[in-house]
Amino acid sequence: MKKNNYKSNYFLGLISAGLFLLVYKAEADSQFPVCAVPQRFDVKQITNNPAQNAIYMEADEGLINRTGVSSLLGNTIIQQNDLTLNANKASLNGSNNTVSADGKVILSTKNIQFDSDSINYQLDSQSGEFNNVRYQLKKSSTNGHSNKVIQINESQLELQDATYTTCPPSANSWHIAADNIKLDQDKQLGTAKNVTFKVGGTPIFYLPWMSFSLNNQRKSGFLSPSLQISEQSGFSIATPYYFNLAPNSDATLTPSYLSKRGLKLDGEFRYLTHRHKGLLEYEILPRDKASDDKQRDYFKINHSSKLTKSTRLNVKLEGVSDNKYFDDFGKSLSTSSTSALERRIEVVKVGKNWRFSAASVDYQALNATDAPYSKVPELKFSYTPKTLSNDIKLSLDTELSYFDKSNAPTGMRFDVNLKASKKFGNDGWYFKPSVGLQHTYYNLKDNPAGNKHNRSLPTLSLDTGLFFDRPWADGKLTQTLEPRLFYTYTPFRDQSKLPLFDTAKTDFSTSTQLFSENRYTGKDRIGDTNNLTVALTSRIQNRETGKELFTASVGQIFYFEDRKVTLPEETVQRHSESEFAFELSGKINDNTRLSTSTFWDPKTQKWTTTETRINYKDDKGKIANISYLSLGSELEQASASFAMPLDKIWSVVGRVDHDLKNDRNLETLAGVEYQNCCWKTRLVGRKYLTSDNNTYDDAIFLQFELKGLGNLGNKANNFLEDKIYGYE
Repeated sequence: MKKNNYKSNYFLGLISAGLFLLVYKAEADSQFPVCAVPQRFDVKQITNNPAQNAIYMEADEGLINRTGVSSLLGNTIIQQNDLTLNANKASLNGSNNTVSADGKVILSTKNIQFDSDSINYQLDSQSGEFNNVRYQLKKSSTNGHSNKVIQINESQLELQDATYTTCPPSANSWHIAADNIKLDQDKQLGTAKNVTFKVGGTPIFYLPWMSFSLNNQRKSGFLSPSLQISEQSGFSIATPYYFNLAPNSDATLTPSYLSKRGLKLDGEFRYLTHRHKGLLEYEILPRDKASDDKQRDYFKINHSSKLTKSTRLNVKLEGVSDNKYFDDFGKSLSTSSTSALERRIEVVKVGKNWRFSAASVDYQALNATDAPYSKVPELKFSYTPKTLSNDIKLSLDTELSYFDKSNAPTGMRFDVNLKASKKFGNDGWYFKPSVGLQHTYYNLKDNPAGNKHNRSLPTLSLDTGLFFDRPWADGKLTQTLEPRLFYTYTPFRDQSKLPLFDTAKTDFSTSTQLFSENRYTGKDRIGDTNNLTVALTSRIQNRETGKELFTASVGQIFYFEDRKVTLPEETVQRHSESEFAFELSGKINDNTRLSTSTFWDPKTQKWTTTETRINYKDDKGKIANISYLSLGSELEQASASFAMPLDKIWSVVGRVDHDLKNDRNLETLAGVEYQNCCWKTRLVGRKYLTSDNNTYDDAIFLQFELKGLGNLGNKANNFLEDKIYGYE
């Protein structure tokens, strides 16, 4: 492992260069190469509208016999329905409609074209034999050469001593050479025996047998090997096998060898029916050489069943053999930073105006200092009777849960929250008062402050606003002005004796907190509040489409009393006003969008939290994203990512997340992509900080795709979609 003195100047340089190229090469061509139309042989016809089943013949000279053999010589054309044959000479047996032809024979049918030295062919069944053949499938770019072709019927071919490729003949970058190739256009399936894969004329690998799809539809068979080099596992090679079990289910088994660890097996099963859908994953390394030959494994189950019209079963289970699994086998900083894995089994029943759920919730804690409570059971019921727009709106939410955790207070919590509200107003104004009552009962074990507690608290809120608008920019746009006042009151109750099962303080880092009735998540704390929020929003909209082009908001909370309810690590909050919250978002142009939220503390005269994002994407595939996040003294981070086509075949991708506070890179990746009409390759390197906050992991991913034959290599594109916003 490399220590934290690593500097990713190369990656930063690559990303900076990519962003510069994005601006400099503003008029780059499309990212997709323009492929030549598949070659069509020059076929001469007698008529464009042949009569059904009629046989047309034309030649420089010949002898016609309607019931016997007709002989044709020089510029010969024979045509029937959608079949046309050109040759130097040919003979047609009128009794069975068979043709023999020699000398530059071209045969064109609805599905395929042949260029051959000689053929024997039956017109009605479209079957026969061809010698020394070039072939071209009409409905795809598939083509090749064969010493002998046997056409079984209109859609089935057997090729002997043949080649197969989806590259145009003018750009034959790759092909497979085989003793025998069978193509079935009805099933869109190809098989080959004694196969040598060649790039140009150079053999790369050999397979005794292979099958492939003619139209990229899924099918059972071996997928090509994937390659990866990582600091944690060394060189690895995997050979997946895909099972096309049914139209609504499939599975993949992937045995792999990791040079530093040993043999590993990954499995995935997917299914989808009218009532059930799900995903099952399992990975196992029976003996990890890097971990004293211990077994390492991981499982994941996502399942959903529609038991009845209104009842659903949801299952989400995930687990690993040890706390270091994601450090050793993860692929990103977010994966390696996973602190707990959820295991939830839930039954949900939905009625006309109500919803009931019963769940069992547990966690595998990967970080012992942050282990959450399990909830066995967790029962929830909510009821919202249907009301008219001007009637009082009622809602009832209840929850009964039993919380369990080692070396901590445990027990049952029952919570009931009843709320009523009514909205007055029209298109120009609204006034919405609401009142709520929340009651919570605890029956606990091992709670130092007592095992039985009751808490009942009311909450009153008043929400009101005005809407003003005016035409702008010669009537093309509309500008709005929307002032808003939000008042909420909850009296103080001492809650210090209550445990903390699922409660935390909500950071004042988003403008939604301006209009929140409770500053805590969960149900173990209800914050005392007596405050007024003052906010102002302005929007610019397209008058014809109503599409929002620009939004700006500002708001602040004024506190009329100290906030005495606290968490154990908190102190009483005595300030009389909150920070100013600013939000700004809009389109700079058709391809670029800016969004930012920032908070300013009037007491310290400092910006406390800032998050800014600029996203660029155009229809030519150019992508650039820049973001900045500051949480005062806690965190300061900058991120940049891009995907940039340099021309029709080359493009570069990259991303970096930099910790400005500690002057280090958190995660970095850079890659290059190449594609033409025949194949595509993508090479991506990445480096990320592991969960110990000190060491890094490095890896290189390689993906190679033969267009029309499938993918070779690690699916790096899925990884890039997660890391580069807008990448597809």
